[in-house]
Amino acid sequence: MENFVAIEKFYEKNLERELSIAEKELIQISFRKEIFEKKQLIFGSGETNTRHYFIEKGLLRMYVIDSSGKEFNILFARENQWIGDLATPAETSYFLDAVEKSVVYSVTDENMNKLTNNFASFVRYLKRSYIFQQKRLISILAKTAEENYEDLVNNHAELINRLPQYHISSYLGVTPVFLSKILSKRARKKD
Repeated sequence: MENFVAIEKFYEKNLERELSIAEKELIQISFRKEIFEKKQLIFGSGETNTRHYFIEKGLLRMYVIDSSGKEFNILFARENQWIGDLATPAETSYFLDAVEKSVVYSVTDENMNKLTNNFASFVRYLKRSYIFQQKRLISILAKTAEENYEDLVNNHAELINRLPQYHISSYLGVTPVFLSKILSKRARKKD
């Protein structure tokens, strides 16, 4: 039998109690453990995506590609975070791939609904995830690239070391050259 310890611990942490045997069995039959290699595409725009992903180890990114072929990073998810298209199971507009080799637990939208019905406090966690995504979209629209970089450094500093600069610049909605200017400006301020 697969090892589902990471996802079980996630539920126990959010529920603030140990899971019953029946709850562990529900989790084990609901999730599928998967491994994605670095740069592996998980789903792409135009596909009907039917799964949500919880990351045990690694880093995933969700992005869009505009009509000229330019990528725009929307979200990154790392250990103990969820990622997926909220419109699941509809046709997606996003691409999801692995930035690093990643071990994930995936769950169908149907099974996710069963789990949320059985774990009421899990719904609160999902709500926080949606709120984060909404704040991210507002940030993209309302803040400058410099402000968004400061937010990234202050709230998710570990991503700076895990992501190549071209992913960071895309996440900020700027060119790599402009990101270099932001970094130079920050370095001058520190001196």
